[in-house]
Amino acid sequence: TFCARGPALAAFVSATPPSARTKSPGESSPGGPLDPAMDSITRVHEDLREATDMMRENLAQVVDRGEHLELLVDKSDGISNQARQFQKQSTGLRKAMWWKNVRSMLTLAGSLVVLLMLVLVWRCGFSLSHCKSSPTGGAAA
Repeated sequence: TFCARGPALAAFVSATPPSARTKSPGESSPGGPLDPAMDSITRVHEDLREATDMMRENLAQVVDRGEHLELLVDKSDGISNQARQFQKQSTGLRKAMWWKNVRSMLTLAGSLVVLLMLVLVWRCGFSLSHCKSSPTGGAAA
């Protein structure tokens, strides 16, 4: 993965090769006063050193960005797993609440039936004989 190469690349970026150490443009060479040819070579070396330093900084930023991206990927995987777990738990909770609602409705319906039977027994008696209509022949005496 990207992180496995990160420490080696970071070590490479932080290392400064001895050849990159050049004299600044104002320094004189050991041979004597400033030579125009040596001055241009020194400027080229300085430009190369600046370009090398800039490349090292860019590589360090790329490595850092890659590590940040990997952290974001890990966090998004964790959030995705939590979302799946939440969905499973919410489905289970919804089913449990549905069954609880069904039990409550059945309990309420059963209670109403028992209450209705108690009222009938109280009004008509246990055998319901008081509530039956009496058969009359239709003729009044």
